[in-house]
Amino acid sequence: MKKAQMIIAIPSGFLLIFSLLTSYKAGQFFAMAGLFITLLVRQVRLWKYGTILDHPSRRYDGEVEKELDGGDSEE
Repeated sequence: MKKAQMIIAIPSGFLLIFSLLTSYKAGQFFAMAGLFITLLVRQVRLWKYGTILDHPSRRYDGEVEKELDGGDSEE
């Protein structure tokens, strides 16, 4: 995914710079679309690590509820 991100981002960046220097409106739109797609790919790539970096209480809800109830004590 990182390679796909670079393959889209680098030409889009060059196209954006060229379009801004020459006032080429269509190039600006294509470059901005390419950069937007690159950011979407980045978010998808980082989303995969969300479960790893997630807060522990979110992953272990059952264990937290047992601790709050007083452990294994039965009434």
